[in-house]
Amino acid sequence: MDRVDNRTGIFHTIGGETREICVELPDRGLLASYAGWDSARRLRAAAEETRAMLLGVAAQLQALHPDWPREQVEREVARRQREGRV
Repeated sequence: MDRVDNRTGIFHTIGGETREICVELPDRGLLASYAGWDSARRLRAAAEETRAMLLGVAAQLQALHPDWPREQVEREVARRQREGRV
């Protein structure tokens, strides 16, 4: 099942569940602009996106666990990052 701006499909979990997934495809204009970036700019952009994602994970954890001190939230974010779960 294809749409103009994304791809959808069905996958089966180990437990036998059937789920639909949707993966958005990148905009062709953005891809063309990224092609002109040098390695340093790409690395900076990746670092900025990673930082934004980690701040989002921290905010979500703080909302789920308002009783956790900041240090515990930071440890959990770091643990998830080490384990590749963020």
